Amino acid sequence: MYILSKSGKPLMPTKRFGKVKWLLKIGKAKIVQHKPFTIQLTYDSTEFTQPLTLGIDVGTKHIGVSVVKNSGEPVVLAELETRTKQITDFVEKRALYRHARRKNRREKRKRRAVKSNTIFSEKTYQINGCEKEITCKLIKPGKIKFENKDRAEKWLTPTCTHLLNTHINFIKKISANLPITKVIVEYAKFDTHKLSNPDVKGVQYQNGRKKGNTNTQEYVLCRDKHTCQICKKKTGQMHVHHVIWRTNGGSDLPENLITLCEKCHLKTHKNHKFNANIVKSFEGVRKRFIHPTILNSIMPKVYEWLEANFQEVSKTYGYQTKDKRREFNLPKDHWMDAYLVSIEDSAPVKILIKPFQFKQFRRHNKANIKRQEDRKYYIEKKKVAVNRNKRAGQSFDSLKDLVNKEGEQILNQLIAKPATRPKRSQKPFGMGDVVKFENKFFTVKGFTGNYLGFVGDKKYNKLMSKTELIIKNQGICCI
Repeated sequence: MYILSKSGKPLMPTKRFGKVKWLLKIGKAKIVQHKPFTIQLTYDSTEFTQPLTLGIDVGTKHIGVSVVKNSGEPVVLAELETRTKQITDFVEKRALYRHARRKNRREKRKRRAVKSNTIFSEKTYQINGCEKEITCKLIKPGKIKFENKDRAEKWLTPTCTHLLNTHINFIKKISANLPITKVIVEYAKFDTHKLSNPDVKGVQYQNGRKKGNTNTQEYVLCRDKHTCQICKKKTGQMHVHHVIWRTNGGSDLPENLITLCEKCHLKTHKNHKFNANIVKSFEGVRKRFIHPTILNSIMPKVYEWLEANFQEVSKTYGYQTKDKRREFNLPKDHWMDAYLVSIEDSAPVKILIKPFQFKQFRRHNKANIKRQEDRKYYIEKKKVAVNRNKRAGQSFDSLKDLVNKEGEQILNQLIAKPATRPKRSQKPFGMGDVVKFENKFFTVKGFTGNYLGFVGDKKYNKLMSKTELIIKNQGICCI
């Protein structure tokens, strides 16, 4: 149980639950947080504390923290599940929406140009900012904007920025309830070259495998000896193909690239069975060093922030934690690694407290539109086509398919219902909210209709009308 002074300064935690209950009863303390349970005194008291050490096990999916006394006794053990993968998915999804939106605008301009008879077969244009002339068909290209493409000197990707802020906010949340005097962080520093080639050393770092090739595509073609890896054909135009498509998370590393002839490449993108056999045949193609790269990017900034906000900061490395865990035969958990980091060279003591589990929830959903309804075409109230062209996963005929089957005369009979964009409905509760249901506290994981789902429950069967909101989602929630 954690205690704050009247001025908000963190004091030493206590196990005297009877006295805490008495202080709350007579009004000399108030509850400021339920998970973990924290009270604040409402009267002046001494602010004496003992030195506490914070140990941090950094990570991309999970972050572990531990706070211990000088004797090695743990005061807090905690583990946070981050939203790193969700951020990456949102950024990719946003890019897909942006591409679709721009494509729709271009198609609209083309239709207007055809209607006004201002199209042309082919023209070249000199665009400001481009060295070579650009060849365009049908319509003139739009003006390119460059003012929004500049990046700051120490720019980080959205995923890195989010993970950096997550580490900082989680440390702030832990240190807000405890008087931390010293911080030890497991400094993540990865050699991605050595991860892909464990035998690399010396001058081999400068002489990489792609030395002598202009780019990755040329390297892959030379590696495969300009031979199709499926039919073994050596003549004709050769293509470099992603075994795991980029839309499915595939990388641009040579391990994920193979040489295919034009015929096999076309077949791969049209025949799902053929593509599945290629994925099965070429193993090791998923090798991507995303997590080491992200940690390499943010660790200097994390350490810099720690030095600016704490008096004493030191670092340790992953191999030291691993050796200590093996020496004492301890389980591999993020909170356990953080505990071993915090005790430095001391021997671990018996752990009698249960680790806290934290989870990060999205706080603000700024999307007004959650889905895009299809454009529908009817003949006498019967739906005959959906969308002008088929979207991904669409099984119903598109307008183009209908015209190919029935001919252009069918267009005169069609009644079009335009696509609609329904607004996002407002709910009284959101993911990450702490609520009270049947005199118990829960964390909301989601909702469907008028029913809520709580963290730890499989079903969404708790009525909203019988649920009381206690604390709005604060981003990092103890579950």
